[in-house]
Amino acid sequence: MKKQILLGVGLLVFFGLLCGPAAAGSNTLEEARSLFKDRRYDKVIALVKKESRNQGENADMLVLMADSYLAQGNQGKAEKYYRRALDLNPDNIDGSLSLAMLLVALRERNEAMALINRVLAKNPNHAKGHYCLGMTYNARADINDAFAQYKILKKLDEELARELYNAIFSK
Repeated sequence: MKKQILLGVGLLVFFGLLCGPAAAGSNTLEEARSLFKDRRYDKVIALVKKESRNQGENADMLVLMADSYLAQGNQGKAEKYYRRALDLNPDNIDGSLSLAMLLVALRERNEAMALINRVLAKNPNHAKGHYCLGMTYNARADINDAFAQYKILKKLDEELARELYNAIFSK
């Protein structure tokens, strides 16, 4: 169980580094992203908290703070801030997919599937959405459906497809 949660956390940190939050157009967001890429998670959290006090909460910034908490191993706070980001903007794709992957690691797969399917219903060709769906099927040991997502993903993003393929067949 602990190994699977750690694997999920590792995947989420990778996923956060891979996709990061969508651009909100602010210098502060770019600064926070840079700090995150440099793995300066405490600084990201402090910056987002300060910005939230001064300018109000921003869903993209909250997702980045949640990613930082997750990278530090604090799944509870990560989940809290992903959910808060989605309360502010239910259509936040990165927040939805990051929360979904955390829920997969926590074995809350039905809620994870609902989040991913909501993203894919609005964006059927969203590569990261198909990647997350494939990883969720893989976590459920549903290899056929995971492989079907790989086939879709192969047409959308070769690199993510390779990552999913390796995850499916590395057992």
